[in-house]
Amino acid sequence: MKTFSPTLAQRRVLITGAGHGLGRALAGAFAEAGARIIVTDHDPSGVEATTRWLCGRGDVAIGLTMDVTCQRSIRRARQEVLSRTGAIDILINNAGTVHGGRFCDVSLDRHLTTLQVNTIGPIQVTHTFLPDLITSKSPHLVNILSAAALTSLPGATTYAASKWAMLGFTDSLRAELRRDGHGHVGITAVCPSFISTGLFTGSHPPRFTRMLTPAAVARHVVQAVHSKRQLLVLPRIVRAIPLARALLPRRLTSHLADWLGISSCMSDWQGHAPPIDRPEVSDPALAPAGNRPPQPPAQQATAETTDPEAIRPV
Repeated sequence: MKTFSPTLAQRRVLITGAGHGLGRALAGAFAEAGARIIVTDHDPSGVEATTRWLCGRGDVAIGLTMDVTCQRSIRRARQEVLSRTGAIDILINNAGTVHGGRFCDVSLDRHLTTLQVNTIGPIQVTHTFLPDLITSKSPHLVNILSAAALTSLPGATTYAASKWAMLGFTDSLRAELRRDGHGHVGITAVCPSFISTGLFTGSHPPRFTRMLTPAAVARHVVQAVHSKRQLLVLPRIVRAIPLARALLPRRLTSHLADWLGISSCMSDWQGHAPPIDRPEVSDPALAPAGNRPPQPPAQQATAETTDPEAIRPV
């Protein structure tokens, strides 16, 4: 049964990284609120799986392969969106990646890939779709960040840097749009702690927190858009981090991070694994990877390998 929201009913919502994990959960949550979903991901099989799952529930959804690190892929996706659904009303920059380990033990290629996907990617997507949001009657931009945007995260230095950068981008863009007379564009930064999407396999949530489920985070994001909230931090206790950093001496905050386990939570990071919190489906094609025959590695969008302007993982 759908829970319609006057704010979201019939709104066109484009979600990046929607082929799995939190992106898929966001697609489901916004569809339940009555929105029309545009599923995008660099993985065609993920796009197909999420789109089929939504349509199988009776939701309105289309799927597009889009690589957030490739400018041509993004522009082509926008043209297809305009021709198939019209301009979007809500953009959710969700695509992301993480490579854990000591800074010098992680290859430079992986550091650069993290920045390309987590920072350059959403900036490119926003630059392409923002004109459409400005002309919408009820526009909203959601940037999925991390609690790592609020604190240091040893063992994931570049990941934290990418999220700090996106928080600065989000706040600055909001202020700029308001200054320029476009304050009707809602902008929300979402800063959750660890989510059980498979990206943080082996990591340990800090003291007093636990792994969040994609479904729970997605519900909070829907509520944040409905209420035009500027900053969503999950769980609530994480909100104390910026206050502690502002009020306490730096040396004391470092000791506090050690005691809370923030300094060591990435020490046992093992790599990416299939998401823990997947929608329950009967179609084998939509089942978690561990429950279906092995598939060949997903291919990036063709534009990624042919576009001279593409910003590629190296």
